[in-house]
Amino acid sequence: MTRLLSVGAAMAVVVSFTGCGLLPFGGGGSSFKPDHVYDSAFAGDLADAKVGRSVTYLMEPGGMKTTVKVIGKDGDAVLVETWMESANMTYGTLFKVGSDRKVTEAYAAAKDDKEWTKIAVKETPKADAANQPKPEIKESDEKKDVKAGSFSAHRIDMKGSNWSSTAWYSKDVYKLHMASPEHGGLVATEAGGSRTTLEAKADDAKPSALEMPKK
Repeated sequence: MTRLLSVGAAMAVVVSFTGCGLLPFGGGGSSFKPDHVYDSAFAGDLADAKVGRSVTYLMEPGGMKTTVKVIGKDGDAVLVETWMESANMTYGTLFKVGSDRKVTEAYAAAKDDKEWTKIAVKETPKADAANQPKPEIKESDEKKDVKAGSFSAHRIDMKGSNWSSTAWYSKDVYKLHMASPEHGGLVATEAGGSRTTLEAKADDAKPSALEMPKK
């Protein structure tokens, strides 16, 4: 079972961060913000979602920087803020995540907005994983150096009929974004000519100075 979970986590990286419903499907611009997200948009682990924790990743080419931070609680729910930044586009999302790890409320903001805008939360389409061919998988342990530091990591190499990917996970990285349930948060991944690396992790993240929408 743990091996299957590792494979699932690595596959999530292969399809990139768009699977979380955070990246736009189409044009960007300084005024862009999504009008909906899927209820599975939070891909982290609630056990790691302590207020103040954050992780920042950089995706190349393109220079897209993603920062995920836990900014508070609302009863049993966790409030998670995410910002996507690049040269052409910056926008944020704010999720209220329930104990089942599903997003129950969502808000979005463009770069120059003064307040959050409430957006729709849609049910995640079911994937037909049963009919997907199984990739070749190799696993090993090694040190992985990134801008955020040097980590003892678990490496997962995957190879399909016309694709390959490598991902490194560490238990010293918070599982707030892409993660392996048993091996920790993502340190780095390489797939399809792109590379994503952990830029920073922190314990003192603060919420953005955006107002909630007026009722």
